[in-house]
Amino acid sequence: MTTHDHISPDELKQRVIYSLATSAVKLARAFRIPLKDLLRAVETAYFREVRDSGATLSETADALGVSQRTAVRLSKQLREAFLLPEVSHNLPRRIEVMLATRPMGVARLVQLLPNVSEDHVRGIVEGLVAAGRLREVPGRTVMFETMSDLRRLPRDSWIAKVGALNSLAENLANTAYGRFFRDEPRAFARTLSFSMRPGALERLGTLYEDSILDTVRQLNTEADEAHEHVGMQMSVCWAPYEYLDSVEGDES
Repeated sequence: MTTHDHISPDELKQRVIYSLATSAVKLARAFRIPLKDLLRAVETAYFREVRDSGATLSETADALGVSQRTAVRLSKQLREAFLLPEVSHNLPRRIEVMLATRPMGVARLVQLLPNVSEDHVRGIVEGLVAAGRLREVPGRTVMFETMSDLRRLPRDSWIAKVGALNSLAENLANTAYGRFFRDEPRAFARTLSFSMRPGALERLGTLYEDSILDTVRQLNTEADEAHEHVGMQMSVCWAPYEYLDSVEGDES
């Protein structure tokens, strides 16, 4: 690994994790969430992350450095947590969004969802077809595509918003890992701070819809035609600068 200004690898890992944790901490402070509740959310998320990789309960306990008894408690905590509605609804939406960019078969979806079994993916696809949200694409290999345009997929429910937030957080973690620990040139990150007139916000939406989204569609099409794929994920977000600081403490 390339050295980073005389900082040790262990210290760099701690600093990156600390930086990534600040978003959750800022929200917890704004909503006046007690530290014990924040720690509970972290341990539940950590447990779920390891279990989703296919680890047994014993292996998960070892990975987290906790006792078997604590691992059992975390397993129960995860099953009973408020997270479960989001877990059950996020994967179908994620598959629908993936198929909105280009048709794919179940085998390809499984490759892109390595922690999900083929039977689970197949069941979700069949359910989306039955619901009229997906359709089969004729050809030698059975493929599926969404019935709705990517721009028009429903985004207003809390489940959809949390699913999108999960994707953003996952992409942020991937980008941080690539930039700090792999010196990966394909991991790109820039934050632009600027001013604009209050009524000009719709121009940012137009930039996304007419430029960024269309370019991504073209890249997908070119990859399909060339039969060469490099899986990429790009996140686009914007908000008023220091917006959270302006409302901090208003929540009770």
